Amino acid sequence: MLQPKQQMFSAHIIRHLIFSAFLEFGPVLLFLSTTPYVSIHTSTALLMVATTVSTFITFRLQKRIPYLALYIALITTFFGYLTIHLNDVSFIQMRDTLYDMTCALTLVIGMIFQKPFLKHAFDSLFPLTNRAWNRLTHLWIGYFLITACANEIVRTFFDFSEWLFFKGVMIGLTSVFGLFALYVSFELKDDQ
Repeated sequence: MLQPKQQMFSAHIIRHLIFSAFLEFGPVLLFLSTTPYVSIHTSTALLMVATTVSTFITFRLQKRIPYLALYIALITTFFGYLTIHLNDVSFIQMRDTLYDMTCALTLVIGMIFQKPFLKHAFDSLFPLTNRAWNRLTHLWIGYFLITACANEIVRTFFDFSEWLFFKGVMIGLTSVFGLFALYVSFELKDDQ
């Protein structure tokens, strides 16, 4: 028998989601909030440092290598270095497109090989049915593809300040989408 959706957001889960969102979005929020006041080089350097610190905290809390956080730290460092060294903001903007496309591709590969990576990462928090994990994975694949295309459109056809606004909006949309996708996919395993 499936459990009601009210159990989806227990106090433990809400705390976990808020803290995880802080670790994931905190460095980007720091970048967005400092950009109007300091040079793009300083904001990018702050993003690089904050992302590395966030990855280290995630590693300490999970007591295992956080592959996604490590990947984000690596591409942020690489594209941040290019942004600073070549004095070209398009590199830090391209980082988002690469991240979204890589996430979509990774989830697609997981589906092809019947290894749902979202289930592997979050099953201890959300012990969902396989059908729910598949639905959730398909929703995130679509979302990552749409956001990658949107980022490229905004990066290409709008100026940097408009891209910063877009980036801020995307943080909010990603949070709302994540909760929505979880809600519409939610089905607990029978033994829970």
